[in-house]
Amino acid sequence: MKKVVFGSLVAIALVVPAVASLKVASGLNPGENVTPFHPTHVSGPLAGKKACFPCTFQNRPQVQVWVNGDDAKNVTAIATELQKQIDANKKSEFKAMVVWVTNDEAGATETIKNLVAKTGAKDVALSILPKGDEAVTAYKVNLSNDVKNTVFAYKNWKVEAKMVNLKSDAKGLAALDGAIDKLVK
Repeated sequence: MKKVVFGSLVAIALVVPAVASLKVASGLNPGENVTPFHPTHVSGPLAGKKACFPCTFQNRPQVQVWVNGDDAKNVTAIATELQKQIDANKKSEFKAMVVWVTNDEAGATETIKNLVAKTGAKDVALSILPKGDEAVTAYKVNLSNDVKNTVFAYKNWKVEAKMVNLKSDAKGLAALDGAIDKLVK
């Protein structure tokens, strides 16, 4: 009996850290295709429209950042980096979009306007999508409190890289830049 109890405790001790270290799943995986959807664009190249970003820019290298409760400071830094990448990669026609997934359109619109004023991210499409939109499911975006953002880097409609809970620190932005560098080659 002691051997069974001890063995069970050892098994539990090995399983709990493994489960705790699992990353939170969110988003399409590399190799999967992005699909059309129609967010409301507050600023950027499609400002004032309810238009499909992937459809508009077709096979160009693109990044989408889906925001679900991330703090404004982190999103601002990511949007600033995306604007730098758009400026640096004009030849390859790199495009980027940040999508706020929220049911508070007025609050998100105010946040976006403040972000543009602070960063000058004029070429980054900043848009809003309701939480219940079918694109949230199609893109497999996890809206739990564990996921603050989900990033897709894609070209020719195919996801090349995905990041979940991207932090705007040096390591996170370097990972984002690396994914973009692969797209624009």
